[in-house]
Formats: sequence, structure tokens, C-alpha cells
Amino acid sequence: MGHKSIELQIAIPRSQDAGKMQEQMMRQGQQFQDTLTKQQLREEVVNRGKVNEYEKVQEKNDQDQTQQQENKEQNKQRDKKETKDAVEHPYLGTNIDFSG
Repeated sequence: MGHKSIELQIAIPRSQDAGKMQEQMMRQGQQFQDTLTKQQLREEVVNRGKVNEYEKVQEKNDQDQTQQQENKEQNKQRDKKETKDAVEHPYLGTNIDFSG
């Protein structure tokens, strides 16, 4: 019996230490999971911002393109009008005589 009581004196504190270590390991896993979740949430917020920023850039590019097309059309109309005004002469070029 002498040996068994000594073994129990050693075994009981060791089992408490093992329980503490197991608890610490469980907490460490939970903390790791919490930090991972927080990091994923931060990345998700950043990605949402990037999508919104991309959409704003796309809208601006689309507006710029439509503005450029409108400007081109106005320039073409203006050029046609100028050439038409330049070509129209009150008496020259209205009748062509081919009977020479």
C-alpha cells in the first residue's frame, strides 16, 4: 500500500495539469477560429468596397464614352453643315451644261 499512496500523490496533480493543458488547447483553438473569422470579415468588407469602387469607375467610363460619342456626333453635324454652307453658292454649280 505504500507504493500505491505515493503513486496517487503523483497521479492526481498530473491529471489536473493535463486537464489545464487540454483546456488551454481548446481555448487556443477557439481563439484561432475567432481571429480567423474576424480576418475573413475584414477581407469581405474590403472586397465589397472594391466592387463598389469598380462599379463607380465603370459608370464614369460609360458616361465619358457617351459624352465622347455625343461630341463626335455634334462635330460631324457641324462639319456637314459647314461643308453644305460652303458648297451652296447662289448661282454657281446649280445647273451643269453638258452640251458643249
